[in-house]
Amino acid sequence: MSADYYPTFALDDIANLHESAQVEFKLAGGRDGNGMLPEGMWESYSAFANTLGGEIILGVKEQQGEFTIEGIINPMPMLSEIWAILHDPKKISHNILAPTDVQIIEIMAKKLIRIHVPCVDVKLRPIYVGTDPYSGTYFRVGDADMHASREQVEQMSLKAGIDLKLKQLKQ
Repeated sequence: MSADYYPTFALDDIANLHESAQVEFKLAGGRDGNGMLPEGMWESYSAFANTLGGEIILGVKEQQGEFTIEGIINPMPMLSEIWAILHDPKKISHNILAPTDVQIIEIMAKKLIRIHVPCVDVKLRPIYVGTDPYSGTYFRVGDADMHASREQVEQMSLKAGIDLKLKQLKQ
């Protein structure tokens, strides 16, 4: 992939932070403010994997279209949880991340978690949340994660050479 394929963005340019087809921000503050994985993160993981790939940045707050870097007080337990979920086939169909794809980064003296989700080859699609590809497959349209229709899931599976009916019978 060329460097042009994934546009870069600067997290420290607060005035120009925005979500896009390849960037998703999540607060990940949790009730106590110490950090917790946001539920919608896994839909973004599926969407990026099934579309063009992208970056999920945890620790950024959105309020009325404005983004602020809040940070995560203790990101280490979240990293452990991310890897545990990625290795659990009941939660995510495939772990497509390498160790270098999940990083703690520091911006403005605040810790964030950066997750680089690569675009997967059509032979691995669909990447989905949970055990049901029909209810857990997403794709990215603009700055939104969209639920894939049954027809779209079947189309991805055909391209991958996967018989979903047979796969579901085995589960």
